Amino acid sequence: MEKLKIPKLKGQALTNFLVDKLDELADNICQDQEQLMEFVKKWHNGFHSYSFNNTILAWIQRPDFTLLAGYKSWIGRGRQVKAGQKSIRILAPMVKKIKEDNGDESMIIRGFRTVSVFDVSQTEKITEDDEDEIDVGCSDLVSGNFDFETIVKASPVPVLIRYLGISNGSTDGNTIKIAPKKNEAAMVATLTHEISHVMLGHCENSGTLYETEDKSIKEIEAETVSFIVSSYLGLENNKSRLYIGNWGGNKEELKGRGKKIIAVSESIIKRIEAI
Repeated sequence: MEKLKIPKLKGQALTNFLVDKLDELADNICQDQEQLMEFVKKWHNGFHSYSFNNTILAWIQRPDFTLLAGYKSWIGRGRQVKAGQKSIRILAPMVKKIKEDNGDESMIIRGFRTVSVFDVSQTEKITEDDEDEIDVGCSDLVSGNFDFETIVKASPVPVLIRYLGISNGSTDGNTIKIAPKKNEAAMVATLTHEISHVMLGHCENSGTLYETEDKSIKEIEAETVSFIVSSYLGLENNKSRLYIGNWGGNKEELKGRGKKIIAVSESIIKRIEAI
């Protein structure tokens, strides 16, 4: 991916530039298997749970980044930003507290502002006594297996285990059916695919996924979400690789869908992590 050059803008002008770039960057990432794999690895690292969108912005500015944190966060971990280092600009929400009619308080996002973070390679130890090893967390998710029942609990609709003939899974938007298999990892990937259909709104109009003109696009969208989530969970999802590898003739049809694919992927991962 070509490195993004940040123009000499400030304040709201810089924020608007970064927001406008996200749609284009999300599409580019979702249409390239190698970039998608690298993106998942990037998002999986870091002290802070940066959003998918901010990971895109950081990656396009500094493709070799590994661990990100703000200036004060690095100080708190015994490291300081080296003199002369250029910050990576990402977006932080501006939140406002409002009072409901019933007296309850809630928070709303009014917009975004630009903030600065730095990669670990831009920092150095404050004292020589500090440990070299940095705990990036999430180590319990980095494996070749993942509990199927955890994904079931993360599903927004009931999941039924049924023999489905030649099909691995199906959904009408109200329930999901998954075929039983000895390979639990395969069931995890299939269930993630069907959850994607539900959360992408593919069943809202017809109530099912009929053989329509845009069904193949919906399948690619759902399979790409499954690929992102499966990769994040440490699974090798070769079925999704085949889908993504055949995107060559569908790039124009998929234009403008990347941001939604990434948002749904992030939502599913957050549902899993909340269990």
